[in-house]
Amino acid sequence: MANEQGARNLAILVYSLQTAAFFTGGLTLLAAVIVNYLKRDVAIGTWVDSHFAWQISTFWWNLLGTIVGTGTVFILGLGYVVLAVVWLWLIYRIAKGWLRLIANEAI
Repeated sequence: MANEQGARNLAILVYSLQTAAFFTGGLTLLAAVIVNYLKRDVAIGTWVDSHFAWQISTFWWNLLGTIVGTGTVFILGLGYVVLAVVWLWLIYRIAKGWLRLIANEAI
């Protein structure tokens, strides 16, 4: 039987680590996705599993956007626009996920 409360607590930890990334240069995003992968079995079979999938996809899409943004910085500053959009998108993903988690809803 899945441990729903334990999975929810882990999702809270991951959202916290994702949020901390704004103050740590992104290092805690890596820690967050490692927690997701190592503890995903705790969430399987619960509504919290959707948050783990959301958090994992947030990491990978953010990484892709950051690579593209960084790689295009020297093209008339386009990369700065890309990086700003990625930053705003990350805020949206964390906020939406956390609000749904607080409401005990899947995402």
